[in-house]
Amino acid sequence: MSARRLIFVFTAVQALLGMLAEAAPPLTQIYDTLYKADGTPFTGSAVVSWRSFTAADTSNIPANSLTLQVVGGLLRVKLVPTTNASANAYYTVRFNVDGKLQFTEIWSVPPSNLAVAVKDVRVQAPAGSNAVAAAASVVQLVDVVGLTEALADRPTKSIAFQPNRIALIDATGEIAGVSGSPGDCVHVDGTAGTCGAGGGAIGFVDMETPAGSVDGANAVFVLAQAPFPAGSLHLFRNGILQKPALDYVLSGNRVTFLSVATPQTGDLLLASYRTAGP
Repeated sequence: MSARRLIFVFTAVQALLGMLAEAAPPLTQIYDTLYKADGTPFTGSAVVSWRSFTAADTSNIPANSLTLQVVGGLLRVKLVPTTNASANAYYTVRFNVDGKLQFTEIWSVPPSNLAVAVKDVRVQAPAGSNAVAAAASVVQLVDVVGLTEALADRPTKSIAFQPNRIALIDATGEIAGVSGSPGDCVHVDGTAGTCGAGGGAIGFVDMETPAGSVDGANAVFVLAQAPFPAGSLHLFRNGILQKPALDYVLSGNRVTFLSVATPQTGDLLLASYRTAGP
């Protein structure tokens, strides 16, 4: 490439950059150091938000916001002036510490080639506007760090969601309703089906008297049904809970007492247990 052509390309690029620079609206720099009342530097964040307005050079400024980190009290930001912009143009600035709103200010920014302090832009309300600084007790979603993202990550209802149904999180992370009959049991994977190993509903037997002679000699007693699971059996002798393998052995629905625990004449036996259903 010839030197003349390089000069031409360089000149064209400079002209384009100049046009882009001229197209941007003028900015005023706000530069200040913020302190707490005890004299320590303010450290936190400042969320600057604004409604749509037209700048003095007719640039269109759509509604938006930006977040500034204030470290060691130092605050620095460049903003489009609002005092010479379209009516009711101003900035709302919310100062936060540890995700909690501390205070809110209204800024009205003048055009200036020099940096201005916060006191130069802080106003109670811009001229012709009914805007006022919000009370510190009012917390917006954007005032809590991470809340907007956390809410966006929460499960949402899927097309399979049904009221008055057990809810499950489906494969897409959405909330769905478990489908099945009212008498079905819900499994850990969200599927539904008949309950119990036998295919029926789980049964409960309370205070059944086992069949068998209580005479000090007989050690074998029979329950009406086989406990399921076997560990659900609670066998009482005269109100004292008997221990499996120490006082008795269970096989199906047959209870065999060990010799040291054989029921004696006059003893009262009672059994409570669960069953697998029909």
